[in-house]
Amino acid sequence: MQKSIMGGIMNPFVYGTVVSGKHFFDRKEETSRIVKTLSGGNNMVLYAPRRFGKTSLIYKAMAELEKKGHICVYFDFMPVYSADSFVRAYSKALADKQNNLSNFAKTFSTLIKGLRPVISFNKEGLPEFSVNFESKNIDETAISSLLDITETLSAKGKRTLVFFDEFQEVVKLKGLKFEALLRSKTQRQSKTNYLFFGSKTHLISDMFNNKKRAFYNAAMQMSIGALPENETIEYLQRNLAKNKLADNLAKYLIEKAGAIPHYIQMLAGEIWQCCIGNKSVITKNIIDDCAAKIVELKSDYYMELFDRQSQSKKQLLWAISKNGKNIFSIAYQNEFRLPGAATVQRAAKELLLDGIIEKLKEEYFVADPFFKMFIESKSK
Repeated sequence: MQKSIMGGIMNPFVYGTVVSGKHFFDRKEETSRIVKTLSGGNNMVLYAPRRFGKTSLIYKAMAELEKKGHICVYFDFMPVYSADSFVRAYSKALADKQNNLSNFAKTFSTLIKGLRPVISFNKEGLPEFSVNFESKNIDETAISSLLDITETLSAKGKRTLVFFDEFQEVVKLKGLKFEALLRSKTQRQSKTNYLFFGSKTHLISDMFNNKKRAFYNAAMQMSIGALPENETIEYLQRNLAKNKLADNLAKYLIEKAGAIPHYIQMLAGEIWQCCIGNKSVITKNIIDDCAAKIVELKSDYYMELFDRQSQSKKQLLWAISKNGKNIFSIAYQNEFRLPGAATVQRAAKELLLDGIIEKLKEEYFVADPFFKMFIESKSK
């Protein structure tokens, strides 16, 4: 996240963290749909490329759902590497949402065998919840009971809503057949609902659209794309009020940042920092210079990222930076002098898996628009 202080004034553009309050704008329709779906007793899966503001949207929806009295539990699967790590982290995530840890510990002890709840106190004297394992191995019975505890925690007329981030990482628990186990819970639980999302959209999509997977058609699906242009322009102009930003140049800024919320904030923040202290009108040259500055600041990282790619992936990255449509067609491969179809497909799959490229509808694009600029600069 970039935050600049000059003359006691904070940079109004925030990125690299959860965006909230005045920095979070629009997404009203998406927020409303999440709130209505989950509070109405249905599960949901959310698709969006990286940096499109999924987590900020989720936190906005959670705040509205909590105002309605629901318990909202956010859980990130990324740090999970084993059954033990899941049990520890998920137990703590549930405990953190409880007003009375002693009562929660009693419920936990009664419902879950093989796990002993422990309440300790940190340096500030605040209670903390953890678990001790009474057996060497965690089996499916203990995890099944842990997943069911939300049914007991839900208040009358209210629901426990679990937000599983980086859900594609459940494959780490395949030895426990975790997908099938959790799927059976979503079918039977009456007071708990789930929202599944993650940064690897193609993997999440496969989980919910592949007939061979446990979660096939298991949740209502929703995708989010770029922010509405008019609202984004108004937001930019409002926060750059001291430096006139014409409509056409606001559109150019958005395009330069790939119409991706994170990068719009990043580029606008750099422009704000460049113009702070003067009342100069923002020009195309200023926008280009600020974009180039970001590329320059990240050039070492971009160089290392590009250099470690195979030759076929470098070729495909360069081609996608020019045009991301129909990348598997013979005409495309001929135009950009790419290797054979099988090699291109393998390169695309690996670049997607690494988050270097993304796919929106039927078009591929370099996930980081400034990395795209870096790639383009190398071809000149």
